[in-house]
Amino acid sequence: MRAFNQSQNSSSSSTGTRRDKPSCSYCNDPEHQVTSCPHVKSDWAMFQSYNIPCSDPNNWTNNPIPNQQGQRSWGTQATQASWFKNPSGWSKWYAQCEKAFDKIKAKELRDAQKSKAKSKGKKAKSCGFCGGTGHNRRDCSEMTALNNRLIRANNHWRQRLFDTFVLEMGLGAGALVKVTEQSGHWNNRTTEEHVAIITSINWNELNMFCHIDRINSNWRNRVHENLQAPIEIKVQVNGRERTLTFPTIGGQNYPVINDVLGRPLIDTFGYNYNSVTFKSVMSPTETPLSEDWLTQGQAECVEFITKRYSYEKLSQWNAIDLLEKYEKRFNLTQQS
Repeated sequence: MRAFNQSQNSSSSSTGTRRDKPSCSYCNDPEHQVTSCPHVKSDWAMFQSYNIPCSDPNNWTNNPIPNQQGQRSWGTQATQASWFKNPSGWSKWYAQCEKAFDKIKAKELRDAQKSKAKSKGKKAKSCGFCGGTGHNRRDCSEMTALNNRLIRANNHWRQRLFDTFVLEMGLGAGALVKVTEQSGHWNNRTTEEHVAIITSINWNELNMFCHIDRINSNWRNRVHENLQAPIEIKVQVNGRERTLTFPTIGGQNYPVINDVLGRPLIDTFGYNYNSVTFKSVMSPTETPLSEDWLTQGQAECVEFITKRYSYEKLSQWNAIDLLEKYEKRFNLTQQS
């Protein structure tokens, strides 16, 4: 599912950079944030008495943190102080001080409310998944039951994909396929055939949400984009990496891949930019997918999704409806 895959890609990326600790948005001191800034209340009090805070020789703008050697000038307290001390910046200083003061008062109010709530005793546990009380996601029986159903449906769908792609068609890394590509425009449009070699298929990202019934649904009742699991097949064509797409069938707007029994299996694909279209298999892969892949059921992905989204949200995003239709069509038991 896209949401899970994006989280994995984000956590596994290593750019070698570290996000800097945010500095105070009022005085630009890197050692604290605006809600704990020691200068705001005293500056605001001076403004309320119709005085400019820098008129006090002890004000922070008259004694800013000096810029360190090699440090860029913008975003430092010294630069902020010089802007505020300039008469042309006094109106901006007043506005920023008022904004910072409001943030501090809001935080103080939140802290007081939290303290009051604690003094009244612990709030009863509530579940972020089902909305029930007396438990949380960790021991939610409804979430566990849904996880089991999704994993079972994924296992079933993966078996169908395995039977179709691996056993029947021989698709996988190293397979030779015949592909077509259209070139030219209008009356000059021609179709060329090429031989391509499959370099990768995103096997581990695939599950039952590869098929979201595009033909019989629209944007209102279709599974949300965050939960879709598009298949992405990469091929080498004449020394260039391309994306492999599939032709539409029967005049439909979307390509659909059927399983070995003619039942819809895939209708959700990755970006088709710079793509060629599948025609036939010339030579099957010599390194077929391991059967261990069938039993994984994307348990980690399922648990991520149900921890992140509530049952209500998954229903709104039409995931529950699609699961129920899949279970009914293939006679899958809903018991844990």
